[in-house]
Amino acid sequence: MAKIIYGVAGEGFGHSSRSHLTGQRLIDAGHDVMFVGSRKSLLYLKQYFGQRVREIFGLSFTYIDGRIDKSETLKQNLLNLPEGNRINDELFHKHFEPFGPDLVISDFEPFSAWWAWRKDVPFISIDHEHVLTLCKLEHRSKNWFSRITASVVTECHYVGAVAYIVINFFKASLRIDSAVLAPPVVRPIVRGLRAGKGEHILIYSTSGKGEEELRATLGKFASQKFFIYGFKKSGEFENCVFKERSTEGFLADLASARGVIASAGFSLLSECLHLKKPMCLLPVAGQYEQIINAHYIEKLGLGIAGEKLDEELLGRFLDQIEKPIPDDERILWPDNDKFFGILQEVLHKLAKPISIELT
Repeated sequence: MAKIIYGVAGEGFGHSSRSHLTGQRLIDAGHDVMFVGSRKSLLYLKQYFGQRVREIFGLSFTYIDGRIDKSETLKQNLLNLPEGNRINDELFHKHFEPFGPDLVISDFEPFSAWWAWRKDVPFISIDHEHVLTLCKLEHRSKNWFSRITASVVTECHYVGAVAYIVINFFKASLRIDSAVLAPPVVRPIVRGLRAGKGEHILIYSTSGKGEEELRATLGKFASQKFFIYGFKKSGEFENCVFKERSTEGFLADLASARGVIASAGFSLLSECLHLKKPMCLLPVAGQYEQIINAHYIEKLGLGIAGEKLDEELLGRFLDQIEKPIPDDERILWPDNDKFFGILQEVLHKLAKPISIELT
């Protein structure tokens, strides 16, 4: 049995759901796992792992008008850092050191990774963000500032991992020997869905803003029904059906949708890939990871992308929505079993090998 600390970034659902899946596999294989998270990941993981979960101070994003405000994000994190250091020092002394981990895993959580590096405890990275720094990508010149900012943040998040498992949906050349590509993973509840072909388009709004403008755009396509999540309301207005938050309801509508319109976050993107749903992606302004995701979804023929949902973009999406999903060897389709096989290979190479075989 190995003792493992699993650090999970507080922003973004994908970190939490992926760590839930991976952490449960480690526990099922007989290992003792301590999870640490902040904000959203803390609340999510406590639902499933209870007393195994500890709070760590984590970095956060500040959004203004639906986009990340880089200067305000930096300011708020610097202001919170003294109290954050106090919280983390207490966590390290009270829980990390007595636990005596054999391994630390970080899903883009920097403070547990830096602790491991300082204490000479091996750690591995499992995330999608490192695609920006460890993979050779196509970049558009107009996004140069967001690219530099995202690359610096990712580079500085942590260094010195014995391995970087880069979760991604397309093949790309790697820059370092300690990195390995792995396909996306999806939650068991999503794997259990049966994809259908309903009459609606599913829309998920990250910001929950701009309802009037959205309804005006959708209203120009009166024959098409739209199911809309993210506005914290329910009601039907002509061809727009607004729905309250519901995991079961959302997944049922996702499985039966003709197509999906959303930001370019990796978690929902992966679920759309699993269900073979065409995508119209609207990356959050200034979030370079999403810009890259949207670019490659379009490049691989899996959907289209734009900066905002207007009549032209929506019309183009509806014109293409019946195209067959491409069978391109460059695509890394979600595959939980393949991911766990890659993780096992990495764990076998540790100085103290760890098995995740289930008995």
